[in-house]
Amino acid sequence: MVDVDVITQEVIRARLDGIVREMQASVLRTGFSTIIRETHDFSAGILDREGKSIGQYSGLPPHLGAYPACVNGILQFYGYDEMEDGDCFLINHPYYSGCPHPNDMVVVMPVFYHEEVVAFCASMGHKSDIGGQSPGSRNAGARDIFGEGLQIMPVKFLSRRHPVKETEQFIRANSRTSDLVLGDLGAQSGALWSIGSSRLKGLMDEYSKEVVLGAFEQIGQRTAERVRQEVSTWQDGVFEAEGFIDDIANPGHPIRLHVAVVKEGEHLLIDFSGCGDQSIGPINVRPPFLRGSAYYAVVAMIDPRLPNNFGLAEAVECKFRKGSIVDPAFPGPVGFYSVTLPIVEDALFTALAKAARRPMVAHSASSHLVVIGASGERARPYVQYELLLAGSRGWDGGDGFTGTGHDFGGGSKFTSVEILESEFPVELGQFRLIPDSGGAGKFRGGPSIRRDYILQAESQFAGGADRIFRPPHGADGGMDGRSGSVTLNPGAADEHRYVGLVSNVQIKPGDMLRVETASGGGVGRPEDRDPVRVVSDLLNGYVTPDAARHTYGLSEEKMVEAES
Repeated sequence: MVDVDVITQEVIRARLDGIVREMQASVLRTGFSTIIRETHDFSAGILDREGKSIGQYSGLPPHLGAYPACVNGILQFYGYDEMEDGDCFLINHPYYSGCPHPNDMVVVMPVFYHEEVVAFCASMGHKSDIGGQSPGSRNAGARDIFGEGLQIMPVKFLSRRHPVKETEQFIRANSRTSDLVLGDLGAQSGALWSIGSSRLKGLMDEYSKEVVLGAFEQIGQRTAERVRQEVSTWQDGVFEAEGFIDDIANPGHPIRLHVAVVKEGEHLLIDFSGCGDQSIGPINVRPPFLRGSAYYAVVAMIDPRLPNNFGLAEAVECKFRKGSIVDPAFPGPVGFYSVTLPIVEDALFTALAKAARRPMVAHSASSHLVVIGASGERARPYVQYELLLAGSRGWDGGDGFTGTGHDFGGGSKFTSVEILESEFPVELGQFRLIPDSGGAGKFRGGPSIRRDYILQAESQFAGGADRIFRPPHGADGGMDGRSGSVTLNPGAADEHRYVGLVSNVQIKPGDMLRVETASGGGVGRPEDRDPVRVVSDLLNGYVTPDAARHTYGLSEEKMVEAES
């Protein structure tokens, strides 16, 4: 390996970061579905020949652990001698890749330089529908992975830049929105070739293959060393935290989500083996996403500017127990993994904050899933898929944010009212904050959001959120956040409220679906909150006058001043 000087390393690292950003922008601008164009539920990355991450988009942190597992999955089935320049591989099987559930599909392209595979470019993105019982393929009743839609082990999607007809055909046969799925896959694979592969080859033309590959390795090692140096300053010991998730398949029986951070010298182990057994319902999480989440949480404790590369994996060890909810045995379903992830995130941040002596944090809320699809013989095929981000956690030093959700889903965005009403048979009755919903505290949690959907066609709904019975906890005297809910026809004679995760809820034309997200917990006693912050919240509609008086103890003098 060529020894590359630090300045050249940094120049190459910045170039890699730019290539990833360009790939990300290309997919965003050429994607077909609202999931890509509006929600931004996708990412891009660069890996070396062995599948170690070299650079990656930071907006979806769990993907840090996903891409290496995706390349390793492909290398189980294809040798380097079976790959050609312009080939692109497709995979979504959670047990043969880093994809967290089948809706997420990844395309991986080998990068050739002088007829040798020198790297891989990859892009993972959520797909609007891959078949199964429910529009959008979100099936709360799935009891194994086969109930969650199309499963794809590694196959060629492009051969020397030409679509593989047979692969396209089985996708078309297994999706309600096949044009959108194939369009998004085309956008992803196109960015890998026209930007990823092209820019990497140009980089090697400029610096030589040996220098660039040497920089790959040395950049990662520098990141690992930086993390070890910082970890060595933390206090030694075992630091634990936990949360619980309601078992979708066994209501009333929560499953434990436990994290132990073991720190000794510069060695850091994040142990998930204390988590409870896997569920027979679709709330299990595969290890790759949790590895990425652990790396991100460590970065948050050290420096958000740390590069996203394999050095994080070398400095942070993760431990799992096979058969647990965070390392399920095949064919355990994983379709709603995203409701479990934020609770693990809370435990991760709490335990790591203790080890690193960082400020106390409350718990965040899970994102709310809204999936509405066509129903009936004459219905126009469509799937309206949204992630409604909830209120984030308060922390000892600042309030939670509105509509940003938990940290690991922070790259996603709201779909605008105008897009929804122009592309789907739906009208939005309201989209607003819910006052007094954020967990009260010296630093409050982010408030909940309400959206009312008036459906104009016969449809089916799937989605919801967890933590119906266990809202996000407050910390250090702060109050809990609130749980989310889904209500069909609120206030009408046929009103029905759904708790937890649901699928295949029938909706008639003219029905209203009200979705209220959860909110974040607060930190510190509400009576210790700075009156200036309370007045600001009052003026912005985050709290009501009643809460300002009785929860936060705002004086009548300040109330009059705020109301004037």
